[in-house]
Amino acid sequence: MKIWPDCIPCILKMSLGVARVVMKDEEQVRRFMEEVLELNYLDGENWKVTSPEVIKDVWLKVIKVTGEADPLKEIKNDQNRRALAIYPTAKELVLKSQDPLLEAIRLAIAANSIDAMTDVKGEAPEKIIKKWYRLEIDSKKMSGLKERVRKARRIVYLGDNCGEIVFDRLLIEVLLQMYHPKITFITRTFPVMNDATLQEVLSIGMGEIAQVVENGVCEPLPGTFLKRINSELKTLIEKSDLVISKGGGNYDSLTEEEKIKGKASFLFLAKCYPYCHLHQVSLGDPIIHNF
Repeated sequence: MKIWPDCIPCILKMSLGVARVVMKDEEQVRRFMEEVLELNYLDGENWKVTSPEVIKDVWLKVIKVTGEADPLKEIKNDQNRRALAIYPTAKELVLKSQDPLLEAIRLAIAANSIDAMTDVKGEAPEKIIKKWYRLEIDSKKMSGLKERVRKARRIVYLGDNCGEIVFDRLLIEVLLQMYHPKITFITRTFPVMNDATLQEVLSIGMGEIAQVVENGVCEPLPGTFLKRINSELKTLIEKSDLVISKGGGNYDSLTEEEKIKGKASFLFLAKCYPYCHLHQVSLGDPIIHNF
């Protein structure tokens, strides 16, 4: 998905929010925002770019001004810590439910609210449990995803944010228990926003249940483009039966890829007008898009 006019204020809001958290003083914040505002994506001159590509250039400026390769590292660790604290309760509730797969998917989508794009520190994992049951999943889309899952022997799972990945682990555990597929979980190689890297994914125990692989993109790109990922991952995607993709960044980038049509399912929350308009849902609703 290319950027919409709505993406411009959204990216600027994220930029300022991150600056307030990771920069030392007002002078740094001003200098950073001046550089961000110089990007031609943000003045309406270029509509043929995706949001992850714009955020990549913003994040390079965050790194330049702060001198930190991973400015949100402590926040990401805290998000994982807090999510792990409620993981046992969440797992018990999911496994005791009448439809564990539905509930695991619903919870994994709810956890997409732990997102630096909308709030630098993301929604508290404790709150996700409280609103989990209120999310109404489109039954037709859910049936389509279940059918894909039942048939899939090899699944590639594209991760998104820290904290969120703990609930991805729970969904993967349910998939393994019910259908026994081979699952490969993909992380970012280069830190960007609160997206999960290999180290953070392994720290929550994902390596105990699935193969974990970096995407091989050596720049802060919060999305997945087939032309930029490493050859190992390209082969995995080509040979997979199903690609489960989490989050808006992966959605924005991968919906530009014709090669994965027919075997990609996107799971995320409707956090903006473009998502609501395209999928005919309300703000904050869960989205399953079987691409």
